[in-house]
Amino acid sequence: MEFGVSDYYIIGEIITCWGAFLICVNTLISYALYDKRQRYFLYAAASTFFSALFNILSAYNITNFADKSILHCTVITTIYFALLLFCPFFMTSNACDMAIQSEKKKKIVIGALGIVQTIYFIIVFINIKTGWIFYYDPAEGYIRGPAKNITYILSALYGLTIVITVLIQRRFLARRIFWVFIIYPFISLCFVAIQFFFPKLLLTGVASFTSVLFAYMTIQSYIMEVNIQTGLMTESRLRKRLSHLRKNGVLYVMTIENINMIQSSLDNSELKQMYLHLGEIFMTTFPRSAYILSMNRLAAIGRSMDDVQQKSKKINADIQKLCSDINSIIPIPIESYSAAIEFSKGENDYDSMMDLINTILVRAKTSQLKKLQICDESVFVDRERKRYIYRILKRELTLESEQFQVWFQPIYSLQNKKFEYMEALSRLKNTELGDIPPQEFVQVAENRGLIEMLGFVSFEKVCKFISDNRETVNAVSINFSVYQMMNPRIVENVLSTIDRFSLSPSNIIMEITESIFIDNYDLVMKHMMELSRAGVKFYLDDFGTGYSNLTNVISLPFSTIKMDRSLVLAMEEGQKGVSLFFDLVSTFKGVGFKILVEGVETNNQNYLVERAGVDYIQGFLYSRPLPPHECVELLKRTETPVIV
Repeated sequence: MEFGVSDYYIIGEIITCWGAFLICVNTLISYALYDKRQRYFLYAAASTFFSALFNILSAYNITNFADKSILHCTVITTIYFALLLFCPFFMTSNACDMAIQSEKKKKIVIGALGIVQTIYFIIVFINIKTGWIFYYDPAEGYIRGPAKNITYILSALYGLTIVITVLIQRRFLARRIFWVFIIYPFISLCFVAIQFFFPKLLLTGVASFTSVLFAYMTIQSYIMEVNIQTGLMTESRLRKRLSHLRKNGVLYVMTIENINMIQSSLDNSELKQMYLHLGEIFMTTFPRSAYILSMNRLAAIGRSMDDVQQKSKKINADIQKLCSDINSIIPIPIESYSAAIEFSKGENDYDSMMDLINTILVRAKTSQLKKLQICDESVFVDRERKRYIYRILKRELTLESEQFQVWFQPIYSLQNKKFEYMEALSRLKNTELGDIPPQEFVQVAENRGLIEMLGFVSFEKVCKFISDNRETVNAVSINFSVYQMMNPRIVENVLSTIDRFSLSPSNIIMEITESIFIDNYDLVMKHMMELSRAGVKFYLDDFGTGYSNLTNVISLPFSTIKMDRSLVLAMEEGQKGVSLFFDLVSTFKGVGFKILVEGVETNNQNYLVERAGVDYIQGFLYSRPLPPHECVELLKRTETPVIV
């Protein structure tokens, strides 16, 4: 009979061998060895391949029993039965691995499955002596034993385990993954049932292969197009959707600003649960139109701006409810900003729209605008202005530039009653757009990747200023950004620049803000220690605005703590603010730090900080930031500065 061995039909097993082989090859070339879930598919497909192959060989031996020895036939059929349940075992383990969040429970369940599989394997092995599953009679050939249905029973138990596990752990699985594992065992059991009622039709391999193929193709396509943590479609899918849309719509984007703090406060299972909840909120609000761009940015496509505004309110309300419902899991509220832009059939370029969306979101964050921000004419004007500022910065970030300037604000010593040194402050003056405020061009530099260049050009200008006025200027403090401090060549760059202008490292004071230490403590500390040993001084800038660990502050080579203006303003609000400021000053001075206060603008503020016992004062009451020549003239009108 065609594609048959005597009375056995094997075409299904032949196709199974070929298909399982292709899955094995595909998973191997798609980095299966590095991805645990890919490895499950590799093991399942490999066991299916060998199981189907030995099923064919076993059928051949059964029909040609007279030409083969009993031992030969028994060994081949034993190998087939030994391999038969490996595929259900691996797929059940895969389902449990994806669904169960507790590592301890996961190990227990998968370990129990392993014990069951081991017991079955032992039963198959001893079957050579017992004949419980099968045996070969010298006269009649292949005979099924009293435990012949054990494979059907265990297949059903594996399928039941999958269904129960995913039902219990449903909240941790994205919708499509859940349905894959619900349907998977029923597909397998259908073929097993056919095999049971029609023993001559070999379908055991087909049962495993069809189920594995279904799960493999569905989950693989899901992983490619859908983020597995949230169940939302990926950014690549959003790009395709926008390029194929033939009608007007609205692109809505929400960004979570404090995602790093949230992630650091949750364990892995809690984080997965949070992302699944966020995915459900977006999928419920924007069915079939919800996307995830990155782990802190989600997007959707709406029909109209009114529609998006209403749905944005619902999403914000649901997120607030999420935070309150699982407050024990998320100890801090989710801080989000959102923006929307209308598009038409001919104007739906993804990159252009995201550029505008980013502009709106930056503005929302800067101004703390929590409501949905809508793209209007002012956004286009603002974007063009920022592009113009970027071009100006690209052109003017040079040592010789007269438009990119460094001004200086003198710092007053209370002990010596004179200006002793100054802080360098970047300025962009007399451009085509007029004078551009520092907060505006610094933000453009940060967003467009110029902030490190801006910092080093400012540093070069400071070194040149000191070199040109070395008889008057003793030391200048300059702020260094996180980008500069993380540069692997910062020590070499700073010291070589100092040497190029024939300066001493003691002429430079590097101001470091608290925020630098949040994620980069070890690297920044390494660079600071090397520069400190060379003679560079360090000030901790803006103390009172960040999250510095005081132990870290004390262990780093800071000589001075620079108190933020907010602490000065707090003193004018009441006795608590005064007590806090006085205690801080006393504590830091007690361990050897100098104290510099910035932002002093009134006589009352000056009186309070003097009473607190600070060492240096910087503020408009003493002097505003001045151009280089005016600052030098101010210093010359005072006594010769002492070395700090």
